[in-house]
Amino acid sequence: MDQGKIDSGTVKAYYEDPGVVEHYRRATASIGLWISEEMVFERVFEKDDRILELGTGTGRIAIGLAEIGFPHVMGIELSTEMVKEARHIARVLELSVYFRQGDATQLKFEDDLYDGAIFGFNGLMQIPGRAERLKALKEIRRVVRPGGALVFTTHDRQNPRHRNFWKEEQKRWNKGQQKAELLEFGDRWEKTEHGMLFIHVPAPEEVREDLQATGWKCEWDSLRSAIAKESAATQQFSDDCRFWVARNPG
Repeated sequence: MDQGKIDSGTVKAYYEDPGVVEHYRRATASIGLWISEEMVFERVFEKDDRILELGTGTGRIAIGLAEIGFPHVMGIELSTEMVKEARHIARVLELSVYFRQGDATQLKFEDDLYDGAIFGFNGLMQIPGRAERLKALKEIRRVVRPGGALVFTTHDRQNPRHRNFWKEEQKRWNKGQQKAELLEFGDRWEKTEHGMLFIHVPAPEEVREDLQATGWKCEWDSLRSAIAKESAATQQFSDDCRFWVARNPG
């Protein structure tokens, strides 16, 4: 990768920051599962399914699943500091949820081990580079049994609220005037109160292409706002996003 470009180390450093860990800890403690997440997960998965949750952060989704009766959840997270906090929260709550440091593009699990997988809170799109995201989708499919499902979320570049921004961004890319750190159109590298945050914002057709290219069957997608009206706390924590459900046809 070219010097100065964003890579997985850049992303990991952000999520090792104590302020970022604390931000996610508060969300785990005070928000838990979104209404839409609970609705989708209970629709897609069976309670006794073995579920792999990728990009678990401090365990908001994994712990939330355990609290509503999913006993077999493994959370994977790139940041070691996030994993430490997730384990601490699970111990305090006396929940049997397991967490491991790991990279979604290089999963240390045997084939067909899980009944399903979740990549929540737009985590897949925080992997820099389309080739790396494709690698992650292939790895997730490898460890999810035939017939198993993957649920994940993304932002949506076709959201009418942001049409003008992306129109101007396209002009910058056409002129070669985009931010030097960015790898591809749709990438965002933005300042937050805890530092610089990377995320890729795809168009829906891009996501469908990537699922097809990695052997997944796209089963269903919907904006979060069309699924449920979220609490004020959830809306403050996260903008609207698009849910995706894909199936491993085997």
